[in-house]
Amino acid sequence: MIRDGRSSTNHSDENRKARDAALRLLGLCDRSKKDLKERLLRKGYSGPAAEKVVDEMESLGYIDDRRFAERFASDAIKRKDAGPQMIISGLLKKGVAREIIDDVLGKVFNDYTETDIARNALSRRLGKGRVTPDRDEMKRLSDYLRRKGFSYDIIKEVLKGIEQYDDIV
Repeated sequence: MIRDGRSSTNHSDENRKARDAALRLLGLCDRSKKDLKERLLRKGYSGPAAEKVVDEMESLGYIDDRRFAERFASDAIKRKDAGPQMIISGLLKKGVAREIIDDVLGKVFNDYTETDIARNALSRRLGKGRVTPDRDEMKRLSDYLRRKGFSYDIIKEVLKGIEQYDDIV
């Protein structure tokens, strides 16, 4: 059996192309290991080539699931007023390990209180011309905060604050 070297050339060519694609993807935004690998596979690169490139990007420090999770959580809070459950769900979908998620949430929610984030989400939802919400509106606001990832205890506390504020005004 004679080997002509084309197989290894094709393999290294695929690795080079996969590496270039990975660098382009990482140039757009930070990604988790799982996300980068899935995107390379969707672009048609083989499993071994995608895995090799992802490992290389990680060893070079171009991808880091902890750094990704910290940015993801911080952005979700600042831009979307996301609660912990929404952040956990998003990070799990991106393939971040649960231990990293728990650690990152502990750090992020040291900087921001969950109640303040929920109040901010509610004030954006209600806008400037706030009127006393009726029972149906309170239910809609509760559902909205639940979709944002807040616990029932936080929702209850924040909505109670609206009722008390409206009683004062």
